Amino acid sequence: MNYTLNSKINLSLLYFVLVALIGAYLRLVFVADPGVLNFQYILHSHSHTAILGWVYNILYLAILFSFLPEHVNSKKYNLIFWLTQISIVGMLITFSIQGYAAFSIAFSTFHILLSYVFIYCFIKDTRKNSVLSDSVSLKFIYGALFFLFLSTFGPWGLAVIIANGLSGSDLYKQAIYFYLHFQYDGWFIFALIGLWLWVVEKTLNESDKKALKAAFYILFISNIPACFLSLLGFEISSLLRMLALASALGQLVGAKLLYKFLFASEKNIFNNVNSLSKRLFKFSFLLLFVKYMLQLISALPVIGRPAFVSREVTIGYIHLIMLGVISLGLLGWLGYNNLIILSSNLIREGLKMFLFGFVISEILLFYPALVLWFQAPAIPHYYITLFVLTLFMLGGVVL
Repeated sequence: MNYTLNSKINLSLLYFVLVALIGAYLRLVFVADPGVLNFQYILHSHSHTAILGWVYNILYLAILFSFLPEHVNSKKYNLIFWLTQISIVGMLITFSIQGYAAFSIAFSTFHILLSYVFIYCFIKDTRKNSVLSDSVSLKFIYGALFFLFLSTFGPWGLAVIIANGLSGSDLYKQAIYFYLHFQYDGWFIFALIGLWLWVVEKTLNESDKKALKAAFYILFISNIPACFLSLLGFEISSLLRMLALASALGQLVGAKLLYKFLFASEKNIFNNVNSLSKRLFKFSFLLLFVKYMLQLISALPVIGRPAFVSREVTIGYIHLIMLGVISLGLLGWLGYNNLIILSSNLIREGLKMFLFGFVISEILLFYPALVLWFQAPAIPHYYITLFVLTLFMLGGVVL
């Protein structure tokens, strides 16, 4: 198969629609459970399709488009892409039917192995290009691929944990959090930053590159012990808690350096970016900064407790990253490169619907933290409201 880049992007957007549709069903269960599907199985299908169908696909295509444009439709990368789609569709179906079981694990393992092939091929091909040798944006992409590789140790660990009869144990949950941390905070965010920087790469002088390399090393080094932030809900040592707190501070410092360069510079390096793409970039980065602030708060024992006892707060945090930071950032990037037409009235209306549903639902999802902190009153018709907001997001994604 040798479909165009736009066809592959449309397929990825279709996964986004499926993710939103499944998400709407999961919200419906809390309002009027139809009792047709297994909630936990559908939840697994939702998360895997979001991570591996929507985000992984777009990052795969965007990285090739930016750094290896001559390979976007090459036989090698086409084969990897379409084999990856087999694994994604396989996971979508099998997780929905059986949850974590033989076939779903086989398809997810297949996806991991294909990601290894992609990492190897991409690094090999980019190192042949001397023009990219001093690229700061590529440094962030290499960092992203390192974290993608590292994240897969979580699923491999799960196989050992399950084989030893420890399903549902703290160790089992910690392996999942390990995987999610290095996916969300490593692979996704570093790749997105790399794509942002690729937009302005040609405007960089040596001083700029030096500042951005400093930001990279601060973020990269601090992101490794930041995995302990995901484990603060468990009994861990004081040393690990201190490392978690230090990593949260380090990430804020790195984000501040990036912000100063990207958006507060007198050079106005985003001058040539169309206004809607620029607003999406800025909003995405603002939410990234909020994410780092929330991580710092979660590292403070008393204040951070709601993050680990409230399911809604956890979902709000995951959606903040997946829908706010990553999805909006990627849509802005796609618009900048005219891979979706942001000037289209249909797409603009879709973005408005999506943003409305996203912002209000985030406020509601984090509201239980106020209940725990300040004994705030419960919101009437809470789950019905969340379901309606999910429909707004679904409609927005469809448009």
